[in-house]
Amino acid sequence: MTIPCLMQNLIGKSLVIALILLSACFSSSVLSGSPMVPDSLSDATEREVVAASLLSAKGDYRGAVDRYQKLLSAHPTQAAFHYALSKAYLSLGVLDSARLYSEKSVALQPGNKYYLRLLAGISHQTRDYPRAIELYQQLVALEPGNTEPLSSLALEYLVADQQEKALAVFQDLSKLDPKNETILNQVLFMELKLARYQDAIGTLTELIKRSDGKEKLTLSLGELYLQTGQYDPAVKTFKELVQNNQSLLPAWLGLFDATVKSGNRNAFRDDLNLFYNTSQISLDQKIGLAQFFAARSARDSFSAEPAFAMIDEMKRRYSSVSGVTFKLQVVEGELLFHTGKVKEALQLLEKILPSKKGDKKSGLDLHARSILALCYDTLGYTRKSISLYEAILRLEPGNLLMVNNLAYVLAGQGKELQRARTLAMKAVAAEPANAGYLDTLGWIFFKMGEYEKAAELLEKAVVLDSQEPEISDHLSQAYEKLGNRQKAMEMKEMTKKLKAKQSAVSIGQ
Repeated sequence: MTIPCLMQNLIGKSLVIALILLSACFSSSVLSGSPMVPDSLSDATEREVVAASLLSAKGDYRGAVDRYQKLLSAHPTQAAFHYALSKAYLSLGVLDSARLYSEKSVALQPGNKYYLRLLAGISHQTRDYPRAIELYQQLVALEPGNTEPLSSLALEYLVADQQEKALAVFQDLSKLDPKNETILNQVLFMELKLARYQDAIGTLTELIKRSDGKEKLTLSLGELYLQTGQYDPAVKTFKELVQNNQSLLPAWLGLFDATVKSGNRNAFRDDLNLFYNTSQISLDQKIGLAQFFAARSARDSFSAEPAFAMIDEMKRRYSSVSGVTFKLQVVEGELLFHTGKVKEALQLLEKILPSKKGDKKSGLDLHARSILALCYDTLGYTRKSISLYEAILRLEPGNLLMVNNLAYVLAGQGKELQRARTLAMKAVAAEPANAGYLDTLGWIFFKMGEYEKAAELLEKAVVLDSQEPEISDHLSQAYEKLGNRQKAMEMKEMTKKLKAKQSAVSIGQ
């Protein structure tokens, strides 16, 4: 066979294949030589279909659009032509037209899964999530047991912020494909997001059974038990972890949290002895864990008791080790400050810091001086606090807490307000979502008589931290200056309730 003949044969076969593929989408009334349609028109239709299909295959979507529109003018009720035209418009990025013709194809053949799938995708792209959900629901009904439309439906519920429905679909998917860990992980994520912790515990337990890397999952299980107040299973979970891996610091942390919150002091002491007896945790890590509990005691009363116990135990065991005593005293000073024993913290820190004058640039020394500055500030020793804040900032100019606190002290004195504003603006620029820093800047504007700016900043601060009475108090004063008595009274009432709440917590501690 000659090359021209061969090419002609191949082209002929391609046209036949294209026609066969397209004819699957079209109803027989157009392509079968119906008595109502002359054979010549049927032949012409076939040629137009093939021509339009080839244009789409070549990427000439504009040409394909023109061809399909001609076909539709002759056959307006042919769903397949609407479908094909929709796909061509979609390829051109013309979503409105793609949506229009896709809707028509579904209206003409509502049970066609290809038409439904295309329209669902276009609805998603145009952010019509309710319509996309409706279409995927129809696909699920048409294809029971098929995970693909179910997955799409679940994701559509997610983007539509219908979390409970998304979870229900993911659970259905998990039943259809029980070995799929990706789906089970998604179920777990949704359960956690919806605070369905008991369900999440069951899902996590199932994941642990299936997974090779069980350590992280088991840690998460222990945390869930803690979060739901199930201390006995939490203790059991964390103990199993530390028995298998004594170097796993997060498991020790969880174990101490569980035993302390369960109220079992003897168990806590036993666990603490095991912790300090292990050689798989370094001394610095042991001190670091005590420091973590000390820092956390500022917002969690349960952390204070284990922190004091850790410090006492390490003093007993490691006081002869070079440098350890100073580290422990700094941790103790921070713990005393956070638990309201400010004078004791001040006395301890003033006692240990002079002996460290030659090491002023060490991180630990700066941390100790920062706590001492906070002690001076809290006790009203203004000159000492300003002097120490300034000394710290000369060594560590990026310490935003010290920047903010110095600005606040200066504002409290009513002096150097321009300097205070510059400092506070530096802190806010670095951390614009920090309620404390916004409060300081707002209060400085208040002191400068710029009450509208003050109120604007303080409103942002109270949204970010609605539990701090000082912020609501400052905002009430700003509202008063602006003549807004109603809002001022609301903030005063809020301040009163927050202070009462803090007093109750303090008495409990």
